[in-house]
Amino acid sequence: MKKILLLLSCLLSIAFFSQNIRFDKAKIDGLNTYNEEHKSRAFIIYQDGKIINEKYFGKKLIGRQAFDQETNWYWASAGKSLTAVLIGIAQQENLLNIEDSVSKYLGKWTSMASEDEDKITIKHLLTMTSGLDYKKDFFCSSKNCLVFKNPPGTFWYYDTAAYSQLAKIIEKVSKKNIDDYTSEKLSGAGIIGKWHKYKGGLVFFSTAKSFLQFGKLVLNKGTLDGKIYYKNDLYFQNMLQSSQDLNPSYGYLWWLNGKEKIKVPGVETAFNQSLVPNAPKDMFCALGKNGQFLDIVPSENLIIVRMGASPTAVENTVKFHRELWDKILE
Repeated sequence: MKKILLLLSCLLSIAFFSQNIRFDKAKIDGLNTYNEEHKSRAFIIYQDGKIINEKYFGKKLIGRQAFDQETNWYWASAGKSLTAVLIGIAQQENLLNIEDSVSKYLGKWTSMASEDEDKITIKHLLTMTSGLDYKKDFFCSSKNCLVFKNPPGTFWYYDTAAYSQLAKIIEKVSKKNIDDYTSEKLSGAGIIGKWHKYKGGLVFFSTAKSFLQFGKLVLNKGTLDGKIYYKNDLYFQNMLQSSQDLNPSYGYLWWLNGKEKIKVPGVETAFNQSLVPNAPKDMFCALGKNGQFLDIVPSENLIIVRMGASPTAVENTVKFHRELWDKILE
């Protein structure tokens, strides 16, 4: 009887998540047209183990190459999700523990009193709950602008300055620069790119196909083409679950769909809705400024990649993301 109940539970779970998303030529053509109209530069659909659409947009300009499969483009804040994977790998190598204080690895890294600074853990940085004063200097490049605002773990705010300390931790514990560590751990999976300094932080650049490879690796829980790049341990399971109650739509630097409320970058108020209401509830995303999207839907064995300029024809990238999914589900 228990086996029957378990089977029924699994079947109900599959039915709950699955929307049986399929793409015919007409739908793909429509999606490509929509992306071109909204300043996309790359749009890839990967489903059931194969690329079913790989489209690049942008005409060749004087002195500039047209955007194609060899073009490197910025991930913007989608690179945060890559950092989360690197932190997990470093923990599996026993180089760090996310429950440890940041100061254990960086020494004195803020202008706060040591007793307050020592309460901020790596996990707080991963979950955007450090409590640092995000209003003082959004692109903080020195410890003097990292100051106390709220006790860690009591307030959620999308704080890029706090997040940026994670790369410093990786470099400290691995004794490698962040480019070398990323390449050593992930280039074999086809994730090939470079970190570039930007206003006190780092932004990852790669081709759209490398962005896709990252999605494939995470979709397959750390294994790709028979090689294990990380084990799907508790850290990686928690990475894609609500990391706190303040913003259940956020894991460890990943955005989660299907939750009852969400806080978005730059806003302190929570909204009683999910990230993309019409998209599958099990979708999780690496998202960056100006519409850099890596959407992963396990129930559909589906990955959507969008790289490009800001889709200025719509009000904002949140709306563009939702409109794109409306068209996917038509």
